[in-house]
Parts: sequence; C-alpha cells; structure tokens
Amino acid sequence: MRQPRHSAVAPPQTEALALVVPVMKARVPVEMQLEFPLPATEVPLAEPFAGNLLVGYAIDRVIDRAIDRPEAEAPAETCALEHIAPRHCAELGVEPPELREHAVANLRVRRPDVSFNWYPDVRAVSVTAGGDLEAGLVLDDGFVDKLAQDVEGDLVVAIPARDLFVATGTGHPDGVEKLRWVVDQIWSDDRRLPPEDASGIPPHGLAPQRPHLLLTRDLLVRRGTSWELFA
Repeated sequence: MRQPRHSAVAPPQTEALALVVPVMKARVPVEMQLEFPLPATEVPLAEPFAGNLLVGYAIDRVIDRAIDRPEAEAPAETCALEHIAPRHCAELGVEPPELREHAVANLRVRRPDVSFNWYPDVRAVSVTAGGDLEAGLVLDDGFVDKLAQDVEGDLVVAIPARDLFVATGTGHPDGVEKLRWVVDQIWSDDRRLPPEDASGIPPHGLAPQRPHLLLTRDLLVRRGTSWELFA
C-alpha cells in the first residue's frame, strides 16, 4: 500500500508571514565570500534583480530595548531583521517563489509612513519610508507605477544604499544628474555636506559609516514592467 507523501513545508503560518519584508542586497564578490560556507538550509535566499543587485527577504522583528538601555539612549522598540533561509520557508509554510508577493504587501503595512521630498531645483524626489528598507520600494509595482506618472519619460531610480530611494525620469536630464550626485555622496566617506545640500540624504547619515547598507552605484530604469541598468 502506497504511503501518503508528506511535504517538507508546514501549513502556512499567517501571523509569521505578515512579518516578512523585502531586503535589497548587493552580490558579494567571490573573494569576500565565506571560506566555510553555511549549510544549504541556512544560506539566506537571494534572487537576481538587476546588475549586481539581489532581492532577499527577512523577518522584521520588533525588539524591546527598554530593559537593556535607558530610554534617553534608544527607542523602547527597534526593528531587527532576521534574514530568511530555506529553513525559514519550511517553518513558515511557504515556497521561496511565493515570498516576494507577501513581502511587498507587508512592506506597505510595516512601513506605512511614506514621504516625498521633491528637490527644489530639479524634477527629482527622495522617498522615505521608515529609514531602513526604502530600496525595496522598487519591487512595489503599484508604487512605482504611480510615481512614474509624476515624471517625464521612463522612471529612473537610485538606490545606492538599502535605506535610500531617489527617483526622476528619463525626460529630466538634470534630475538624472541629481541622482548621480546623490550616489556620489552616499558612496563617499570624506564628504561633509552643508545643510542646504543635504536634502535627500538618509536620516541616519551617509552610508560609508554603515557599509553593510551599501548596494550599488548604478542607476536603474523601468522599461515597461522590468528594471534594467540605466546607461
């Protein structure tokens, strides 16, 4: 008698799935990869996106800091990202290809305070949404489609770090130059901007002080429903 085949994936864990968010990553050069790789079930999932960019996923946990640190030093609650590996998918009851849909929808809920800071001199905008996962907004088709309506030509974005999203259109050459300027500032470790030039810089400062957040110097352009490198 044939025995029923059991799936390695558990029933979906609805509450846990609601914590999954997208995390943009940069491809790690071979020379920087671990000498002793992690077991396959523990390697964080990563999907190719464009250029050297990857899409990863994490469980967005809220940690109570009030016990460990005085309130004056840090917020009572902070977020910690636990990167998702195949093991987590089995525990969550979800297949890896299903993660993106859940993660993008969750990002809107878990980072609801989206604000737009349009530059006064060019048609370009810096978008903030919580201060840590802004680059993941490129995955939200509804969001980028609406943003594209506010610029001329195809939508062009800079996501030089995980917590930065700046956009313009191909019809705004000065906007494109502004995006390249922002990228230069984020990747520079010796520039100190005067207040009047700091618009669009993430609230926690320039990324070289937090190198794990750096992503790419490349600009991206949305052609139809796909992203590609912008020359």
